[in-house]
Amino acid sequence: MSASSRPARWLDDRLGLRAWLRTRLPAVPASRSAWRSLGAILVFFFALQILTGSLLLFHFAPDPEHAFESVRRIMREVPYGWLVRLVHAHGANLLVAALFAHLVATAWTGAYKAPRELHWWTGCLLLLLGLGAALTGYILPWSQLSYWATTIVTSTLGYVPVLGDDLVAFVRGSERVGTATFRRAFAAHVALLPLAMLGLVALHVALARRTGVAPRPRRQSAAAAPEETEPRRPAAPLEIAAAVAGAFALLVGFVVFAPNVFFPPQSFAPANPLETPPGVKPEWYFVWLYELPRLLSEEIALGLQGLAILALFALPFLDRGPRRHPRDRPFVSAAIVAAAVAWLVLTVLGYRE
Repeated sequence: MSASSRPARWLDDRLGLRAWLRTRLPAVPASRSAWRSLGAILVFFFALQILTGSLLLFHFAPDPEHAFESVRRIMREVPYGWLVRLVHAHGANLLVAALFAHLVATAWTGAYKAPRELHWWTGCLLLLLGLGAALTGYILPWSQLSYWATTIVTSTLGYVPVLGDDLVAFVRGSERVGTATFRRAFAAHVALLPLAMLGLVALHVALARRTGVAPRPRRQSAAAAPEETEPRRPAAPLEIAAAVAGAFALLVGFVVFAPNVFFPPQSFAPANPLETPPGVKPEWYFVWLYELPRLLSEEIALGLQGLAILALFALPFLDRGPRRHPRDRPFVSAAIVAAAVAWLVLTVLGYRE
């Protein structure tokens, strides 16, 4: 045994971390694919958001009159404050991207089928909560971009029949985005949404440990599910660590080589409710919501958005057959591709205008 491994061996003899990990990590198929590490990457980004967000709270002023200046002070005066904030901001975008990727990969491979319907529903809820956490965090710097982008996103709730104006007033706390909106966003971002996401993550991992991770889908003629015969093994910590290291390297690349890619010019000016800056748009994951009503009527756009969310949760009931390979599910596969293309086209059109 090398000298460098003695402290790790000493600690493991007393805590039993290796044995604990072997019994707590979900079982995975022997033929493991790279996309199956997205779950571990999501847990990593979520933990990183909690850590960096907690550090930012030491210097952030939770008041709209001082929030922008406190963020500026974090970036310019607090030692390594710029690094913590950039990791938090870029990590939020990568967390949302990983949530989308994980959901699409799960749908593409049919991993929502029995007995994993609860996995799918908790994952859908995590996506919605993640988007909510990103939106509420987007408000907190109280810049021109965050103020007016929040105004745009929350105004889409007004398209809801009958309850639209009440929903807008409830989310904003008043008729317009203001101090009440900031306080609600702060409470949701630092307490309500993280606690809800933490509980869902724990439930999601527990469900994955109960049934195991779905194996890679294969074309088959028999009705039996392939995972009943495919060998399984505990998840390897080294594989998980390698995937997380790759995600962390991507995050570092954004921080070092593209620190302002998610910070348009409007991010560097304090919020001014009396001056609407040109070219303000929501973050990339909300641009399609902004563009769809511009191409269609508000009622049609709202109906399509509602149908999309409903179809997302109803997918295990709409596709109940035992086959999971995309070629054995042409209708579902085509719908996934069409939805991805539509989202991409709407996003591109939104940025070009």
